[in-house]
Amino acid sequence: MVPGRIGGWTRARWRTGRGRAILAAIAALILAVPSALGLVLATVLDDDGGGADVPMTRVATLGVMAPLSGDLSADGTSVRNAVALAIDEANKSGAIPGWRLELSTRDDLSRPDGGAQAADAFAANDRLIGVVGPLSSLVAKVALPTLSAEGIPVVSPSNADPTLTGAGTDPRTRPYPTYFRLAGTDELQARVAAEYAVRTLGRRRIAVVDGEPRYGTTLGGRFAVRAAALGATVASVYQVQGDGADGSELDSTAEAIEQEAPDLVYVATGAAFAGKLRTRLAEAGASIQVMGSDALLQPRYTDDAKSAADGDLITSLLVPPTRLSAAGAFVADYSERFGGPADDDGRTTPSGTDSTDASGASEGNRHAAAPPTATRAQTATPAPARIPASTQDTASADGDSAAAQRRQAAHDASVELAQRRAEAIPVAAAYAYDAARAIIRAAATVLPGRPAVDAAARHDVVAAIGRGSFTGVTGSIGFDRWGDTRTPRVVLYTVLGGRFVALTTWT
Repeated sequence: MVPGRIGGWTRARWRTGRGRAILAAIAALILAVPSALGLVLATVLDDDGGGADVPMTRVATLGVMAPLSGDLSADGTSVRNAVALAIDEANKSGAIPGWRLELSTRDDLSRPDGGAQAADAFAANDRLIGVVGPLSSLVAKVALPTLSAEGIPVVSPSNADPTLTGAGTDPRTRPYPTYFRLAGTDELQARVAAEYAVRTLGRRRIAVVDGEPRYGTTLGGRFAVRAAALGATVASVYQVQGDGADGSELDSTAEAIEQEAPDLVYVATGAAFAGKLRTRLAEAGASIQVMGSDALLQPRYTDDAKSAADGDLITSLLVPPTRLSAAGAFVADYSERFGGPADDDGRTTPSGTDSTDASGASEGNRHAAAPPTATRAQTATPAPARIPASTQDTASADGDSAAAQRRQAAHDASVELAQRRAEAIPVAAAYAYDAARAIIRAAATVLPGRPAVDAAARHDVVAAIGRGSFTGVTGSIGFDRWGDTRTPRVVLYTVLGGRFVALTTWT
């Protein structure tokens, strides 16, 4: 019946006693249906294998804050991929009994406004157990107040601004009690670079070119102070914005350095500006060595500077996968899932980790990318071991010799493929993987048996991260009372033939 006819039929029945009784019976039947259905469902669920005896799996969220678009999207994507890998492994192994992890990603654009929006979104997620990221200290300074106020654990793979953990304050206080980082600080990088420049190389007249965003004392500024304290003369600090459309800033900076004639130029800019500056100095016949931050560990620098860059020195706070002895399984799993350099049969696809260099030099482009042209001098992969002659059957020397050569060739090819895969993974990915594992391991001690992710659970996860320690892909993972890594490192590279070659690592 259509609604109008139903109404008319109901009014007609209501006029008689018998009709009113029929309507009352229909109403009772309608009201009884939900209860009957509920009884049936309860009976079914209470049967053998029913829901009453099956523990409910709850869901917790692990967030990633990274640049997923723009110039640094390849680096941000590698961080997201690494965290996804850690989550999948945890879910597969049942690392947190009774709980399943899911991934939530937010694009911080490597800009303060993007970081603020990402922090607000994470703060509204009542399932969130922690955030991996951000990569940039500039973004962190905007996002951390919101995340810390909500008690959200944060582990950054690469932030280097010392003030994020209260370094330099007197008395020292921890501004963000829920924040941890796996990278060393710019204070450490500046000290190591200055000591090498002044004490090892004997440089006495130094110029500094600083293109970092103004979010406090920069790496270039810290290097200048350290070098001066060691006895060098830092005559000039050139503040630059990066690549100007007309090139006037590049021209004026190069001309000033040529006239000053220092014996070392410390460059804390993006790779694009640094490469052009290096070329200009070489073209002018200026025999000046360049030392720079890890923003120069990009193909853009050597592509622009070409042979002029040979002998230049670059420091980095993150160790690339090629030099991490425990990275083998991570590299293999990451490459298998997300792609990597193809083997001889072309069974994998390129991962596409190259990204366009930005003109600034915040951690987003200073730390994220591994040197794409890394050489074997950088690798922690053992050199292919020769197959002992004692394992060969001397009864058929010719045939067995050929078989041994094939086995050796296969072994060499396997090592070569592992090396190329390690070179293709941005360095921040390995640190993001360990950051995710630090949060997951802490959650595994807190969440089982709890009904939900609440303020108390987050508080306990933060405490568990702070007191936890384990051996990760990037080394020993553990934090001091301020949230800084207990095992900071600095890697020194030089440029040879357009390739980045690691010279040494300070721990």
